[in-house]
Amino acid sequence: MRNDVNSDLVTLDDILLYLGEFGIYQKALFVMLMPFCFFLTFVYFTQIFLTLVPVEHWCTLPEGTGISIERLRDIAIPKADQVPFESGDVSYSRCWIYDVPIDQIVNASRSNKEWPIKKCHSWDYNFTRDMPYSTIATEQGWVCDQAYLVNLAQSIFFIGSICGGFLFGWLADKKGRIPVLVCTNVMGLIGGLATTFSTAFWQFSLCRFIVGFAYDNTFVIMYILVLEYIGPKCRTFVGNMSYGVFYTMGCMCLPWIAYYVANWKTLAVVTSVPMCFVILTPWIVPESVRWLISKGKIEKAVRIIRSIERINKTDVPQDIYEKFIDDCMDSPESSSEEDYNIFVLFKTPRLRTFTVLLIIGWSIIAMVYDCHIRCLENLGHDVFTSFTIGASTELPAEVLITITLDVCGRRWMLIGAIFLSGLACFCACVAPIGMYYATFAIIGRFFLNIASNIALQYASELLPTVVRAEGVAFIHNMGYAASMLSPFVAYTSKIQYNIPMMIMGSVCMVAGVLSIFLPETLKEHLPQTLLDGELFGINQKITDCPIKRKNFHTVLNRHYLHANRPVSRGDVLRSSMVSGYTGNETRLKARRQIISDIDTRESRTSSAETPEEYVSILRKRNEEMQSSQPEVANRRQKLERG
Repeated sequence: MRNDVNSDLVTLDDILLYLGEFGIYQKALFVMLMPFCFFLTFVYFTQIFLTLVPVEHWCTLPEGTGISIERLRDIAIPKADQVPFESGDVSYSRCWIYDVPIDQIVNASRSNKEWPIKKCHSWDYNFTRDMPYSTIATEQGWVCDQAYLVNLAQSIFFIGSICGGFLFGWLADKKGRIPVLVCTNVMGLIGGLATTFSTAFWQFSLCRFIVGFAYDNTFVIMYILVLEYIGPKCRTFVGNMSYGVFYTMGCMCLPWIAYYVANWKTLAVVTSVPMCFVILTPWIVPESVRWLISKGKIEKAVRIIRSIERINKTDVPQDIYEKFIDDCMDSPESSSEEDYNIFVLFKTPRLRTFTVLLIIGWSIIAMVYDCHIRCLENLGHDVFTSFTIGASTELPAEVLITITLDVCGRRWMLIGAIFLSGLACFCACVAPIGMYYATFAIIGRFFLNIASNIALQYASELLPTVVRAEGVAFIHNMGYAASMLSPFVAYTSKIQYNIPMMIMGSVCMVAGVLSIFLPETLKEHLPQTLLDGELFGINQKITDCPIKRKNFHTVLNRHYLHANRPVSRGDVLRSSMVSGYTGNETRLKARRQIISDIDTRESRTSSAETPEEYVSILRKRNEEMQSSQPEVANRRQKLERG
């Protein structure tokens, strides 16, 4: 058994050392995570395959003319280079037709450029092996000057994601993780099934808003729950590999499900029904122990821990339970984190700078990531093959990060990944559509996958503990807001095929330059208070690199300091669903040490709040915490006997 647990403090992570960091119980939870991660791709990406439009479509031509459709199209429809804003991937116009009598067209040997033209009001589509089925976009005519409706519907999905992220994050803190997990999946199921009854744009958009409202938390809550019960040493591997393997599998399977189903209404049903299995969750997945402790439900938390002990066939000494219960009982039901909001991040100069840089960087990464997914038509393959090839970059990116991030650090890996992604986009700009264009586009997405993972991880480490969950949630939602622009960036390919890549390359370079001004967080004491956050990295140089410096800042391997990587992925902290519980005794010790350190420093002032004001606040809270402990002896004895 482990004997190195701090004698004054036992947290859940310490208990996991006795329970087994990745025992039978945790392996079962890991398996249960798979469908949630797999079907997350259905919720996110299905809309792409519900609104596809074949490349080959043209204005509806009359039948019974006695000549072939190809011959009639060559005469009745002007060439693409004769009309404005037509891309050159087909030779004829998809939005205009000659405004002359059909008899004149039939009797003509070829078209006349002098004929007047008019816009189409209905279209014929060439459904081939590359695009074998009709979608709501083809049925409703969302092409030409109505093509923006496809992009608008996707933006409405992201608006739903922003609203749902805030609401369900708040509900998860109030009502628990499991009820919200069930609620979000049921809502996604309802929205997906209702999509099949859509016959107009606003009906479709409302259904996708509902799906988007549920989207983020259909997976993230389960992801948080599973990682909570995984030991610290295994979280990096389990978190990244579960996301990399299951998410990649889902992304690679979805396009071929759509291809072989070949019906948009059936596809909406097939990708929604699997969320029904969430009704089993309350009976097979435990509630968050940290949430239970934060709500004072310590008896239930201990019962869950004892059930894990029984299933894993391990033995937790009674004195460890006693210390754990003592620490839980001494911890206030609502931690000091709840006294803060995200606006405190903008009060002091350095924290304000870090926060703004993180918001801009993540917003650019989120927008470019989504834009890469939507720029599939120019990769030289059908959309199904292109989507699969792009999705295959997810797993290698996760593997590379798992191996290198704790060696190379966050800052330079983020800078390098963003710059390389931007460079690949610029190379794609000058490449013709085909193999070279596709190669550079896929390389750009690979490096952006790396940057995406690191950026959220960065935020979860750089923001102070007292406002970390709210801050990361805010940054994540700003990414959704930026993603609303991605469908319209992708739409610029209708004007010129390389415009989206030019935009993506440019903004990636901006994000890369801004990332230079972030501090390194690897092996640093992560900020606990606002003062810690303001002073974080103040002694670092812009050229610092963990590989370059042999004596790079190191920290003790203490769980409450989140040594190395606090969570295996930034997604864990992207909504306010991670309890701030780290043990009351830990908080008191950390604050006392900070106060002691500040008392020995020279007086500093800033444009907003001074360190002395922080000291006064911290001292006052320490006194309140020490004087407000409830009488819990009887309850503690009951727990120890249980």
